[in-house]
Amino acid sequence: MPNIQSFLRWWGEGLYQSLPDAVRKWFRSDLPRLILQLRDNHRVEVAWLQDGKQQTCGELVLGEASASLDCIPTAQRLKPYDVELRLGATHVLHMQRHFPEAAKENLRQVVGYQLDRLTPFTADNAYFDAYPLQHDKQRKEILADIYVIPRHAVAQWLRQLEGVNVEKIDRISVADTANRVNLMHEQQAASSSSWSKVPLYTFLIALALSLLAPLAYKQRRAMQIDAALSELRQTSSGQLDIRDKLMAAEDALKFLEEKRKTSPIALDVVEKLAADLPGHTWLERLSIAGKTLEIRGESGKALTLIDLLEESDAFSNVRFKSPVTRNKDNGNDRFHIEATLEVAHVE
Repeated sequence: MPNIQSFLRWWGEGLYQSLPDAVRKWFRSDLPRLILQLRDNHRVEVAWLQDGKQQTCGELVLGEASASLDCIPTAQRLKPYDVELRLGATHVLHMQRHFPEAAKENLRQVVGYQLDRLTPFTADNAYFDAYPLQHDKQRKEILADIYVIPRHAVAQWLRQLEGVNVEKIDRISVADTANRVNLMHEQQAASSSSWSKVPLYTFLIALALSLLAPLAYKQRRAMQIDAALSELRQTSSGQLDIRDKLMAAEDALKFLEEKRKTSPIALDVVEKLAADLPGHTWLERLSIAGKTLEIRGESGKALTLIDLLEESDAFSNVRFKSPVTRNKDNGNDRFHIEATLEVAHVE
């Protein structure tokens, strides 16, 4: 059941991202947001953002006994809302770096792997975010904006905010940057938006109908073809036509048998991989196109798989087709490997 729920969330998010911006608001609306903008180490400007309108509520001095937070509308206090800590540009480390364009889809994970080389911090002791700024298609690389702040620097502000009854922070942003910057991705406790279920269900029903209609049409066409074949079998001309089709099918079978002798069978490849791959590795997807094999999966040590497969007589030209990423749920490496099959050796 959890796997089905994860798939439905992934599928629904993919459908939502494919919609035009003007249509997305029919399906999802942003939650109201309490914004705490840090002016210095002790002063915080408080604002309330709802339905695209931001209202400044005043300023708090952290650490004062008389400081209180009274900005949330009475009607909203029992409803969900986000709390955003907005830092100044001087509080964070900002840099720009180039990466291969293959890293665009999982840029933040790639930066997390290399954070200790780019900065004095690691992904475990810093909050960070990264997003593509430019895409150079000729050089096949992207320019990324990276923002980093050590966790201990944020911890002192979080302790002071607890004194004014701010028990959780949903996102940490940076002033004067794009709204998508969120240094607290991995610890975001609440969703930043709410779904409108009626248009979503309407969209899913329409999508299901659009998928079922072609299947019904194909089923009807198949029945018509079967009826036509029955009529042909009752006539001599139909028998000759069937004989020609049988001869064509025989030629196709011969072609398939010849192709089978020169091309690997997926089952043979799976057996070979099962023998060569270590126990901490499992596959999620396997595809064969001619002599090209592609495998996707997770492994405790993905970087060692290239040498293991290269040592086998069944594979050659083994390489990663995309950068290795980390599964934050179990700590394993996600890999996408491509190799050339040596047909004569796959037995």
